[in-house]
Amino acid sequence: MVSIEDSDTVSEYGESDDASEKSDNDMEVPEDDDFESLSQEELIKEIPHFVRTGSNVSEWMASGTTAGVPQVDVADKASDGHSKPYYHEATAVTKHQPDKKKDKKKKSKLEERQDLERPKFVETVVPPRPASDVTHVSASESDHSFTWPIFTDLVYSADGSINLKAQNTWIQNVLKAAMFELKKASLFDNAFPNITQKMKHDFDYALALAGIPEGRMSSFRTNLKKLAHQIVVSHFGLQKGCADKVEDLLKSHKYIFPTDAKGKVLGDQPFCDEATIDIIRLSFFDGGEDSFGNGNNEPELPVAMIYAILKDWSSGNPPSNAQVKSFNASSHVGVYKAHQATLNRIFNGSIKKYHALMARLYKAVSAIENSASTASSSTCDYLDLDAMVEE
Repeated sequence: MVSIEDSDTVSEYGESDDASEKSDNDMEVPEDDDFESLSQEELIKEIPHFVRTGSNVSEWMASGTTAGVPQVDVADKASDGHSKPYYHEATAVTKHQPDKKKDKKKKSKLEERQDLERPKFVETVVPPRPASDVTHVSASESDHSFTWPIFTDLVYSADGSINLKAQNTWIQNVLKAAMFELKKASLFDNAFPNITQKMKHDFDYALALAGIPEGRMSSFRTNLKKLAHQIVVSHFGLQKGCADKVEDLLKSHKYIFPTDAKGKVLGDQPFCDEATIDIIRLSFFDGGEDSFGNGNNEPELPVAMIYAILKDWSSGNPPSNAQVKSFNASSHVGVYKAHQATLNRIFNGSIKKYHALMARLYKAVSAIENSASTASSSTCDYLDLDAMVEE
């Protein structure tokens, strides 16, 4: 309702307040008796109503029936073939002709205000929806006739799934970036607290998320282990009949420490073994498609891979092709946690020494060319926290 102040010189409807015959406070408001004196036909004209275009409406309008507002048969399909009803202003289809003498009568100020406040409805034309596998946003679905750019459309398979290669270049780039971030997070982040909490409390949410990363991580770990296998075999000189050597390397996680020229295991720089550094560097810092050069370089996963490969050789015989390609995460979660505990032990013992170790590792794995003197210059023993440098 529009509010008109006494101080206004010109009303919102074009007349001066001083020129009006009556103030707003003295304005006459129709009483119930006034409406009762009107004919039923005049009352119908005062009721805003919406009717569907169709033969039944036209017949009712032509007949001049005043028994009340007719109930439009919604089930009746109009000749335009649409199943959705379309609404128009009653004046656009009515054949009822009002009394011309009454039209000539000047409208009162109240009627003019009612006309201005009466809602106007614009007819919306709905185009037929295209029959295509590509999703489109119809213009009728938005008040502003907004449509998303064509390159945002998704292409669905016959079963309703989304195939990466079926999408356009822009969509593929977004999905590949998401997969990249997922792999990086799975390596360098222990968990996602917010997402983890939602998955714990929303089963449908967890179920929807589980399938895609589970399938991707399987192939990712397989490729990583195949690369690690080549490095480990070459570095440790594994060959048929090496069961004793493998057992010695697995004892107390000796394989994460480099040795000097005499074979002495030194531990002031754990995880500095050449095999560990080469796996991290070639997997994540070589500039390839699956590289992770911007992340933390805590080496829990690569050293878990080394453990898995050594276990494959524990019998002293070369593993089969199936063993080389396979990596069962649940079978190696124990060694993963053990290496994580070692890192936590260093961190809790001395934050400076922990960061010094991480900085040294980062420098080693991110080098363009791997120096052959890495192992000899990084002489280590079994973990000797007191001997570790702080800078």
